[in-house]
Amino acid sequence: MIQSLKNLSAIFIAILILFASDMAYTQNTTTDEKNKTAAEVKKDDKTAGTGTDKVKPEDKKNAEVKDEKKTVKDSKKKEPLDETKKAEHIETTLKFGIQKDRKIAINQIRHIQDKAIQKKLTALLVDIVVNDSDMEIRKTAITVIGDLKAEGASGALIKALDDEAEDVKIAACFAIGRLKTAEAKPALIELIKKQDLTKDSNLTDAIITALGDLGAPEIVPFAVEAIKDSKNSKMAREKLLLFIGKNGSAEQKDFLLEIYKDEEQEMLMRSYAVKSIAKLKITAAAPDIKAVISEINSYQFAKKKKYYDLYIHSVAALAEMGDKDAIPLLMDSLRSDNTNVRLKALRLLKDFDDERTIDIIKYKMNNDPSNSVRKAARKILEDKGIIEKAKEEDYKGIEEPAEDKEDQREQ
Repeated sequence: MIQSLKNLSAIFIAILILFASDMAYTQNTTTDEKNKTAAEVKKDDKTAGTGTDKVKPEDKKNAEVKDEKKTVKDSKKKEPLDETKKAEHIETTLKFGIQKDRKIAINQIRHIQDKAIQKKLTALLVDIVVNDSDMEIRKTAITVIGDLKAEGASGALIKALDDEAEDVKIAACFAIGRLKTAEAKPALIELIKKQDLTKDSNLTDAIITALGDLGAPEIVPFAVEAIKDSKNSKMAREKLLLFIGKNGSAEQKDFLLEIYKDEEQEMLMRSYAVKSIAKLKITAAAPDIKAVISEINSYQFAKKKKYYDLYIHSVAALAEMGDKDAIPLLMDSLRSDNTNVRLKALRLLKDFDDERTIDIIKYKMNNDPSNSVRKAARKILEDKGIIEKAKEEDYKGIEEPAEDKEDQREQ
């Protein structure tokens, strides 16, 4: 009896469990369907409301017009100003801008391609040089006039030589030299004679440079006397010595040789003296130059090192005058321990068409301890057509000899 009751209870519990599971399943299914239906209704409502497939024609047209305007606006932002508008902007800035903006505007004139527009703007610069109260603006205007080699600026540049600001005078000297303004020569000569040559001065340097560029042989006697005066500054005497190399003549041979052979003179003065001899093609001085070279070669290594610069300037002088004895001397210079001497010798050897030089240049290309010398040697052989030309990027990093950089500053 008890066992029967237990069986009935078990069956009843099983029925309850099955019933409860069925109810839960039905309830969940109904909820999911309701949720799904609600979501679909909401989606349908949203679609109907926004009308992705029912866009009004006027709305579409308005959107297209808006996008078109934006595109035009963006393109205008990117489109560079034409040169007429640039010129108007420059002119307005020069009239009303602050110093920084005015200097920028002046420098922008360099980049104007239309020659007529550029000429009009440089006329404004000429007016600035004469009338502007700002020294920095006057100086910048003069620099740009010189760089552009602008016409019609001679009077303004000559007047600028009397400017109260030294920097403006210096800028005027360099511009006059670049423009080859011959009318300025009398003013420059008067100015150099007023300078205190006992003091280092950038203005003195600029005046001598401008006179050298214009050609002023009439002041060579003045230069000779100034060089002889030991009270004058080293810088002024050196600069005048180089000036004689540009504007002197064979008449200065004895004077230049006296400086060149004087052991008491500074090495740079001696080097500049022989450089001027070469510039003037005073071939009669060649025996004296060879004697100095021979003397330097006789020195012990420690002493010889001190004469490297004078030695290579002397050999270079013979080479510049076309003396054939320069070739073995240059070849010998390629064995120097001084990298700059070897580089200078290579630069000079490239101007000689002599088969004796080929083997040593090839050796330098392959074996020199200096990367710069190896590359420079390769370039010479390529230019002579002896080896195939390498790619341009292979020559990045070729260094100029220190003397060459110095020569560029001198000029």
